[in-house]
Amino acid sequence: MSVLPSGFGVLVTRPAEQAEALCKLVEDAGGKAIRLPLLVIESAQREDLGPQCLRNLDSTDWLVFVSANAVRCAFALLGPQWLNKGAKPKIAAIGQATAQALLDQGITVDLRPKAQFNSESLLAQPEWMQVRGLRFLIVRGEGGRELLAETLRQRGGAVEYAEVYRRVATKIDEDGLLAQWRLGDIAVLTVTSGEALAEFWRQMSDGGRGLILHTPMVVIGGRMAKQARELGVVQVFEAEARDADIFDAVSRIAQEIHKTHQPRG
Repeated sequence: MSVLPSGFGVLVTRPAEQAEALCKLVEDAGGKAIRLPLLVIESAQREDLGPQCLRNLDSTDWLVFVSANAVRCAFALLGPQWLNKGAKPKIAAIGQATAQALLDQGITVDLRPKAQFNSESLLAQPEWMQVRGLRFLIVRGEGGRELLAETLRQRGGAVEYAEVYRRVATKIDEDGLLAQWRLGDIAVLTVTSGEALAEFWRQMSDGGRGLILHTPMVVIGGRMAKQARELGVVQVFEAEARDADIFDAVSRIAQEIHKTHQPRG
């Protein structure tokens, strides 16, 4: 178990219901987890179109989950035995955290990326090079990237969405946050979705944005890293979506900061 400097402040921006595992890792290591949920995950209603699409999978060849939230919300809406009944399409997961959420439900994952955990890597798998005539149902939140669906359609597949949640921005208490930051209580930022990063940036003043740019930031994957660098963030660290991987990145940053501040002699 890595050890953080006592009180080492880590801003955790995951939705509240998903933040505690990472917060516990930070706190158990001696650090200080500062909770700032930037988005709230609101599940769809059982009668909404997305959950209804998931009730009849007879003609579906591939069921594609794009996030752990998609897994959690789908099973919460349809029940723990949902995919153990009737037709069983093949299951694809866009990343390790998504695959683990499915395994936690007792579901075998047939396809997941072997390199970067994103749409591009999933689309590069040999199983999806020839998909003409196959039917895909992508389980996701409202909105999001269209690359997966567009590419599968270009290859001849039929694609529909089952949207089972939506992301709602929270209001940031900037004054309180900046007070902690300026006292040195925030050493590292963790941001786990592009939408959350965009919302964080949108709500902050110029002074707050300056602090964002000059605080080490842990993000998920190359696409988010590019987004952060385009904003001007000086130190960007990539991690996988799993809490343990995010914490490992935080630990490495803490070690580098500690080395930098060691007296010479």
